[in-house]
Amino acid sequence: MDAQRWERLCKHLGISSQSALEKEFKHISAAYGEPHRAYHTVQHINECLELLDWASAQVPDFVSHYPALEIALWYHDMVYLPQGSNNERRSADRAVAFLQANGVTQTQVRLVESLIMATCHLIESKPDEGTELTHWMVDIDLAILGASPQRFIQYDKQIRQEYDWVAPTEYRTRRQKALAQFLRRPVIYQSALFRDRFEAKARENLEAMVSAYKFSSP
Repeated sequence: MDAQRWERLCKHLGISSQSALEKEFKHISAAYGEPHRAYHTVQHINECLELLDWASAQVPDFVSHYPALEIALWYHDMVYLPQGSNNERRSADRAVAFLQANGVTQTQVRLVESLIMATCHLIESKPDEGTELTHWMVDIDLAILGASPQRFIQYDKQIRQEYDWVAPTEYRTRRQKALAQFLRRPVIYQSALFRDRFEAKARENLEAMVSAYKFSSP
């Protein structure tokens, strides 16, 4: 993780305490380095931030929303337990606590909170749902589905590592079902920007992996 990038972001949000932002950076780095993680790691956050940079270069007015979206990406998987049911809520709470303690406006705090909670991915992907900023947040988090075949396979193996406590037969059934749910959506990506870049490849990756799970040996 890039400490200088984190510092610039905090200063952009009006956080002036150097000790506070340095302490929080250590907490965030430690969280993403927890031993039970394989996918929800620094690698994932760095990939998200790279996509944010790409998206901001494509959309002229994107920069006006950049700080809230970026800090939401930093925090969105800060709390991650494979057996947990409220990871997003707890991650959002961590972000809210830090931002409020350091004088960030309530408007920004609530925006960051809502963006993190959007990564629960409970809403079917439809272009007319949510705000444009929410669409970008969700699309960035799901961009891994449209990665290169090699990276997608690596991602799938990383998820298996995080669920190593689940028996093989049960895991295959649950994983196949989870991936197939994305294929049933009218669109996977809510913004035109991400649909154009990732939709076709994501469907190719998902179809191949669903088929692999369906026909794999017990």
